This record gives sequence, structure tokens and C-alpha cells, in this order.
Amino acid sequence: MLSEKRKEKNKSNLGKRLKDARTAAGFTQKAMADELGIEYYTMVSQMELGYISIPATLWGPIADVLKMDKSEWVLLCLNEYQPELYRALFENRSRREVTKFLTLLRKGQLENTLSD
Repeated sequence: MLSEKRKEKNKSNLGKRLKDARTAAGFTQKAMADELGIEYYTMVSQMELGYISIPATLWGPIADVLKMDKSEWVLLCLNEYQPELYRALFENRSRREVTKFLTLLRKGQLENTLSD
């Protein structure tokens, strides 16, 4: 179980990454909120500042809007917010290895390998 202090640090880490990606993509907080269908742009500010967690329902859409590698971003969010679940799913595999696998899976390039 994560301590409250660690949870807050995790929110801040992802918030900074979110802000860096948003600004690099040339979005204002309002423009990003509009793209994501978020009614109040202040929610983007709160996520960036670590006041609130980034909702799991927005992990994929954020990656799409900011043209980030979706597998990498979602895994980062999962590892930061739910490290126990991440470990249960992927054990000691590196994020790079898991990202590569999930990217291939998402592109349908593992179908023959996974079919019974």
C-alpha cells in the first residue's frame, strides 16, 4: 500500500510530465480541456499541479491528443498510481519491454502468437 506522501509525489510526477507534454504539443490548458471534452480547464491545471490524480478514463485520450506513445503513457500512469497492479500484471519486466509488447499487441502484430 502506498503512503499518502508517496501518492502525492506520484501525482506531482505525472502532473509535471503532463504539463511538459502539453506545452511541447502547443496546447493551452483550455485547448487541451476542450479536446478532451473536459468542461472546466482548471481540471487540467489541477492534474498538472498534482492536486488530483489523472483519471484512468483520460489516460488514453490524453496520449491521443498530445500524440504520445499510448502504451508508454498508460503504463507510466498505471505504474505511478497503481504500482501493486502493475507488478501483479508485469512482474519484474521493464516498462520498455512491456511497452513494446503492448504496442505490438495493439497494432495486431501478435495475433498469431496469442491465438490458441
